[in-house]
Amino acid sequence: MEIVNEGHSVGLEKEFYIVNHGSNGNLHLGAEMGIASGIGNRMREELGAYDDEVGPKAYLDASGPMEVVTRPCSDLHQLTNDITTAYDIAQEVVEAHGKYALGMGTRPGAPDDKAGLHVHVGYGDEAEAEYVFTVLKHHVPEIMALSANSPNKDGTIKDMRAANRSYGQRYSPFSTTSNESVIKKRDNTLEVRCMDTQGTAEEDAAIAAYILGIAEKAKIDYANGEGVSDRFGDEIKNHEQAIKDGMAATFTYGDETRSVQEVAQDTFVAILPYLRQYDCPDEVVGILADKIVRGRSGADDILDIYAEHRSHGFMQTLASPFTFWSRRKALYNDLAHQREWKAQERERADSGGA
Repeated sequence: MEIVNEGHSVGLEKEFYIVNHGSNGNLHLGAEMGIASGIGNRMREELGAYDDEVGPKAYLDASGPMEVVTRPCSDLHQLTNDITTAYDIAQEVVEAHGKYALGMGTRPGAPDDKAGLHVHVGYGDEAEAEYVFTVLKHHVPEIMALSANSPNKDGTIKDMRAANRSYGQRYSPFSTTSNESVIKKRDNTLEVRCMDTQGTAEEDAAIAAYILGIAEKAKIDYANGEGVSDRFGDEIKNHEQAIKDGMAATFTYGDETRSVQEVAQDTFVAILPYLRQYDCPDEVVGILADKIVRGRSGADDILDIYAEHRSHGFMQTLASPFTFWSRRKALYNDLAHQREWKAQERERADSGGA
């Protein structure tokens, strides 16, 4: 992504899966290039912009998932508009092909294939970039707890990221070129790349807002000469805990233990002025606050509907063969329910909450 807004840009990449049912009744996953092209054409029309290099754009990732990308945005209002519009378009185009766009961190039934949420933040120069890079790494455990679709709950792992740690797991140095790093330095941005994609675009925007707020506060601290530690022993252990337990995790800092909710609450208070400065929509601020106060990880945002009425949980249900039409129909009804609920919420908001 190119640098815009004097090093204060923010961008977002959202990967998701296209779910398709074949004639044999089993759950199949796939995507056609035509769907990506259709999404891109709609994005050109509705966003008034399209850029194959930096975004906004849509494409089929070589690893399997579909991806929509915002432009490098000057504020969080533009970012939220870009990603919600792009993902709504994606859902509509995919559904027009008789399939469903599924936002979750791992391809059902294929734990080695992961769909990520990647957030880019701009920087002014190399020294500032290294400082912000270091600060962001200290916050990675709480970022993962907020976004992970993989916390253990009732003995069920809803996303198999916890079973394979090859993606976005390493606390690599500033000079890293590895995609395994939790954060990667690009030419003009820092890319935080360890998060799971969320169930809704608004949830993605909330995670991006949290990261931008941390980065912008860090830039002020850097300008004021504040020091920052480059030691990450506790953070590495806390990161592992966040993957296992999500927002129910307890973090350790030396001899002190703190709940991730406490840590995230402190961060939220510190970054709130920067969310306001960069025009974060009230809805997105509210989602972020709700995630922190209620201790909601990624899976708890949208996918728990399956856990409510299926004893084996979402992941096992989705990954198992759909032998009977009734089970296949139940999945479609549940997914449709989520879209209908989202549309009703928007209608209520447009009508002033009536």
